[in-house]
Parts: sequence; C-alpha cells; structure tokens
Amino acid sequence: MDDIIKNIGSLLACEYKVIPSQNSGQKVMDLYEKEKAAGEQEGFIPVILVPDEELFRRLQKAQHPEWYLEEYKKHNGKDILDGYLNEIKECLKRQGESLDDVIDTVERGQEIEGFAGFVPDDWEETLEVLLVKVPTTHPWEVFAWIPMGGWRECPPTEYMIAIMKYWYEQYRFYPVVISGDMIEGMVPEKPKTAEEAVAIGIEHYAFCPDLIEQCCSDACIGQWADTMMKSLIWFFWWD
Repeated sequence: MDDIIKNIGSLLACEYKVIPSQNSGQKVMDLYEKEKAAGEQEGFIPVILVPDEELFRRLQKAQHPEWYLEEYKKHNGKDILDGYLNEIKECLKRQGESLDDVIDTVERGQEIEGFAGFVPDDWEETLEVLLVKVPTTHPWEVFAWIPMGGWRECPPTEYMIAIMKYWYEQYRFYPVVISGDMIEGMVPEKPKTAEEAVAIGIEHYAFCPDLIEQCCSDACIGQWADTMMKSLIWFFWWD
C-alpha cells in the first residue's frame, strides 16, 4: 500500500477498504456494485476514491463532515449555477462573444463507455484505490466526507454539495468515482431531446468550464450535449 493511500485513509471519517491494482477496470466496478448493493441495505453509499498528493493536502485543510452538512443547506444549487453562468456571460461579452457562440451545434459527441479516473490510458492495470463507505443515504452528501472542492476554479465544497443535491433531484445524478481533480458519476437516463441536453450542458459549463473548454475537442457545449445524449456517465474535470 502506498504512503499516500495510508495518509488519505487516516483523514477519512468513514470506513474504507483498499482495492489493489487490477488487470481490468470491470473488476473494480464489480467490487463497487457489490458494496452498492450492501449499502442500500445498510445505509451507506460507496465511492471509488482515487488518491493523490493534492487530494491529501485538501483533506488536511478540510472541515469536519458535520460542518459541510450544515453549511450546504444555506445555499441553493440552481442559484449558484445561475450566478456562475452570469459571470461567464459577462466575461464572454467583454470578449465580444455570447453564450450562443459557445453552444454551437449538437453533434460530434462520443459515448462515454466507462469510468476512466482509475484506469489511466498508459497503464496496463488500474490504479490502487480506496472503496469508501460514506455513512449517508443522500448521494450529494458524499462530498462532506470527501471535500475535494475549493481550489482554483473548482467550486467550494459546500457549493458543490448544494449543486449535486439539485442535480440529484432533477436528473438523479449519482457520484461514483472521485479524485483530486475529477468527479465521475451516473444518471439513470439520457436527455431525450437536444434542447434538454443543451440546457444541462449549460449548467455543466457553469459548474466546470474546463469540461467544455479543455475536455471537448470543439470546445463547445453542443458537443458535450451530444455526448450526454449517448451516455449515462457524466464527468467533471478541473485543470
């Protein structure tokens, strides 16, 4: 077991187990699904946590879970997203652009077939990860125990929890994999229309501009909207 895993484990206020490197990402997901079934009976939510030094440093500075559980209730996730979006619109206006320029056309997206946070492209095996049993039945609250927000453009953790609550209520988004700079999760169904997908994509852009500006080859919301129409997995990544 790497020292970084031990260090992160020592800061977690919940039970976890270490999953050694596997020769297949599906083996990690099989273990996750087993814990998910157990959690539905026992009242916890499993999360695959990908450890790194930056995550360790943020956990060192984090508040106790109870602080986040109280603080996020002071905020409305939709209002936070609207505030971020207004800031983006003002920035685009100063550059002589509009949000429509960023949306573009709904095409050229690709299906996201699986979780990538623990399966680096240049590795033959998965990363060693923690399978964390978060003691809540509310998926959005897992970030109170894994507070990875509040750095650079990543929203503060209490804002993140409020936004995730809104997305769970609207779309049933469910976080599965968390690392120092990425969140991956699932929704039960894809957007049914391009208009719906674009509306969700705009919210994602407000929450995580790097998702559109750096992770989409065309740097447009329309491409990400097309991806969502083909995928049950959402991800967010901050540079």
